[in-house]
Amino acid sequence: MEKFLYDILIPLHPKIVHFPIALFITALGLEVLSRLLKKERWSQAAFIIYCFAAIITPGIVLSGLWEEDRLHLHHPVLNQHKTFGLLTMWMALGSLPLVWFLQRFPKIFRTIFLILLIVLSITVTMASYYGGKMVYEYGVAVSQSF
Repeated sequence: MEKFLYDILIPLHPKIVHFPIALFITALGLEVLSRLLKKERWSQAAFIIYCFAAIITPGIVLSGLWEEDRLHLHHPVLNQHKTFGLLTMWMALGSLPLVWFLQRFPKIFRTIFLILLIVLSITVTMASYYGGKMVYEYGVAVSQSF
């Protein structure tokens, strides 16, 4: 049973990392569409999705740090991946109280929320780019060439 769980969970990071990527970008898409189509409910959905993504991001980052330690990885591409992952996590977590407070001021909230989603989408995309580069160019967790 222990081996079965190990085989299912390890490596964990590549199995769960796609959730915050998809969620932050989906939140941005919904927020932009809500403005274009004047659908306030879509903006509310974007906010809920952003909150969920921000809350789960620390677990995703921790799983990546655990994989780095487990595989004893050291490489400049990994450093870039980790930097953008940590930046995404801290920006998302740090912005949660701010946007929660700013909801009381709808006009300023929508502008700041859109800017935040754009920046988070950029940082999570950069983290994804370097993560993909590690896998597809260097074979991390696929081969031992890294």
